Amino acid sequence: MGQSKGRYQVDLEEAVRQYADMIYRIAMTITGNRQDADDVFQETFLRLVKSRNKIQSEEHLKAWLIKVAGNCAKTVVMNPWNKKTQGYNKEMGTPMIFVDGQQSRLLMELHALPQKYSVVLYLFYYEGYSVKEVARLLGKNENSIKTLLKRGRNLLRKSLEEGGDSNA
Repeated sequence: MGQSKGRYQVDLEEAVRQYADMIYRIAMTITGNRQDADDVFQETFLRLVKSRNKIQSEEHLKAWLIKVAGNCAKTVVMNPWNKKTQGYNKEMGTPMIFVDGQQSRLLMELHALPQKYSVVLYLFYYEGYSVKEVARLLGKNENSIKTLLKRGRNLLRKSLEEGGDSNA
């Protein structure tokens, strides 16, 4: 990805290589299953192909991808078909596999939290965004993000102490 005559140009192959894992994890966190996450992943990068000329910088690209992936995933989750089959999808969804067993459990518990908490916790802890940046990405105010982080951490802590089943 680079600059050409003062304009930022997105190298699509490099963007996929660099951000694929992050986008897929966000999609999994929100949708709760691989099939929907695959769809969100594909739709996110298809939208990048269509909108690549609107991207202004590397930082803008990353934020844009996160925002689009989140919006696509929310659309999938809110789809009437998915609402009717949500229990089925959760049971059939295959958890992602991670190298470290402790990290795997933590991410599985994070994934099991309600979406409003899991996305905020994921962006804050795994992607390293500040409260201000998470608020901007999700279109919420900073105090709302702080509240979601606090409540999400409490739910996650409770879930880990109880050995799972955090669907509060």
